[in-house]
Amino acid sequence: MNKTMKKLLISVLKYLPFIALTILSILSGVFLYDIEKLRIPVIVIGSLLSINLIIVIILQINDYFVYGISVIAILGSIFVFTIPSVGQLYIENVIASIYLGLFSVTFFPPIFKLKPFTYSFSEGDFPVAIAKSKKFLKINLIINYIWAILFAGAFFLTIIKYSNELAIQLPLSIILPIIILTGIGIPATIKLPTILMDKIPNDQMKFSSIKELFEAQPLGLNKELAKDLDIVMQFLLTGEEPTEGYLTIKNSICTYTSGVHPSPSTTIKATSELWLGISNNEISGSKAFINKEYEVEGDMSILMEFSNLFSPTKKEKVKAKARVTLKNVDFKYSTVSPGTIKKVVVFDGGPRNKKLSKTSFMVDKFIEGVEVAGAEVEYFKLKDYDINDCVGCYTCWTKTPGKCIFEDDMSTLRMKYREADLIVFASPLYIFSVTGILKRFLDRLIPLLKPYMVVDELGVTMHPDRYPELGKHGFVVFSAAGFPDLKHNFDGLISTFKLFELHNQSLHMMGGFYLPNAETIVQPIFSDRKNLIADLCRKSGEQIIKEGKITPSFMDKIADHSFTAERFQEEANYFWEALDGKASYLKEVPKL
Repeated sequence: MNKTMKKLLISVLKYLPFIALTILSILSGVFLYDIEKLRIPVIVIGSLLSINLIIVIILQINDYFVYGISVIAILGSIFVFTIPSVGQLYIENVIASIYLGLFSVTFFPPIFKLKPFTYSFSEGDFPVAIAKSKKFLKINLIINYIWAILFAGAFFLTIIKYSNELAIQLPLSIILPIIILTGIGIPATIKLPTILMDKIPNDQMKFSSIKELFEAQPLGLNKELAKDLDIVMQFLLTGEEPTEGYLTIKNSICTYTSGVHPSPSTTIKATSELWLGISNNEISGSKAFINKEYEVEGDMSILMEFSNLFSPTKKEKVKAKARVTLKNVDFKYSTVSPGTIKKVVVFDGGPRNKKLSKTSFMVDKFIEGVEVAGAEVEYFKLKDYDINDCVGCYTCWTKTPGKCIFEDDMSTLRMKYREADLIVFASPLYIFSVTGILKRFLDRLIPLLKPYMVVDELGVTMHPDRYPELGKHGFVVFSAAGFPDLKHNFDGLISTFKLFELHNQSLHMMGGFYLPNAETIVQPIFSDRKNLIADLCRKSGEQIIKEGKITPSFMDKIADHSFTAERFQEEANYFWEALDGKASYLKEVPKL
């Protein structure tokens, strides 16, 4: 059998159920729906459609309509002879049975994880990679269920009683459903795929060849990211699939053209195997470029954005970003189970001795509470230890994992830090951040991390902990400053430690004690404030050990000094005048 004859046979087999049931519907009207007179036509048509269905199955013709309508027609024919009351309904509603069959083949297959009926009609119009994608399947499912609704509507429009006159009833029951199907279904089928291609997020497609890749890529463009682009990307590929072609992106439209462009924005030279692996997200494009496995000529910035232009759209990343922003704005301190904090270590980055340091004053009172609650405390005044600056050599990540090149006191301090249940960071405010002493200490903690990158559930990229078996540990921060305001002064220091927690798998921040207008507490007139701060810090230390948390109001009260700007300036100037006697200088200070 030649191709023309086979194509003709398949067409006959597909349309025979429609033709047969249309004839039966006409005969039903002619014989006034008399079931006795219609038995012979019914058995002939039922037998014909049974044979037709068997042939379709043998030839493996994948057409849901043939199956659905044939099964409904065969069942109707059987009911005519076995259950006459049901058979009568079938005879009176032959056209409705067609729509019932059509509804069945649109509604039920996707429920059983079968491809929708629209798939076989549309897959030939798109590249193979697109047709295999989840996005394409979603589009087909949407259109499929639109048809299911339309077929259900057509079924009811067919069985509605419009008139007792057959000459009116029959045309209306036939014409109205057709108007609905052609007026809504056909335009939706034609226009929706293009619309939904832009609306439904892209998914990661897998390409089996370079030809398949470049056929599909124009349809996977992220038009929002590409709206301002006007570029030409030339590809000169060698290897198993030598290819010369270029992608043109302009006005949010991407096209692929074979050949060599006279003046491309960027040219990529690679093997076809490598570029296919990069496009399938099986090979890191960045890593391959760093290792000089392919060449790029022209505008390198295009390459930086190229993967985003065709990458899957991930709403999870947008949500994660929103959650991270929320955490930075509305920060909530962590808590632990009561009694789990046994070992506390203090790293004091202040350059002053304890007698003069207001930060150390708070820490000392906090430690008093910790010790009363029964925890063990070690206190390290960092200025008294040999701590070299980190030189950024990454030896602790490469040649000697976990071990720094400097054999100084940090070797001991690092492990004290990692093995503690609670860490206390203390630093006066220096240029809106921590002191250089504490910063040097923090920099030298890098050997406690591994060089690899991981992304947590909030979408935050970080280095994994080198010693996860030691479990998590908490930390609190103490800092004092001369300025009267918490906001716009401590912002940098607070952000540093919030980000320190956010980018560290093992840490959780349990409190922050920020003391503005700190210089006043050394003056006898403000002894009440000093005593209140001491009491609050002491209670916080005891509470964190016994209850695993710190009451937020304790920290808020320490930050609140209830001074007006005028009073602060006056008191501060009095302090400095008494300290260094520069009265002549202070005469020139403007009053607020």
